[in-house]
Amino acid sequence: MKVYKHIKTGNFYLKLDEAKNCTNANDGQKMVFYCEYGKENPMKFVREISEFLEKFEEVKLS
Repeated sequence: MKVYKHIKTGNFYLKLDEAKNCTNANDGQKMVFYCEYGKENPMKFVREISEFLEKFEEVKLS
């Protein structure tokens, strides 16, 4: 799993997986499933992959 930083807020998130939106209006749309990084009970989110890649940058942890 990869860690990403939100470009605007600087908050860190863990990319859990990718999924396909299966609602009628957006059928087949690629989505990213991710959560807050480093939290005990992290909030989980879903976002369209193109928007995710615009607003987040991958972080290399050493």
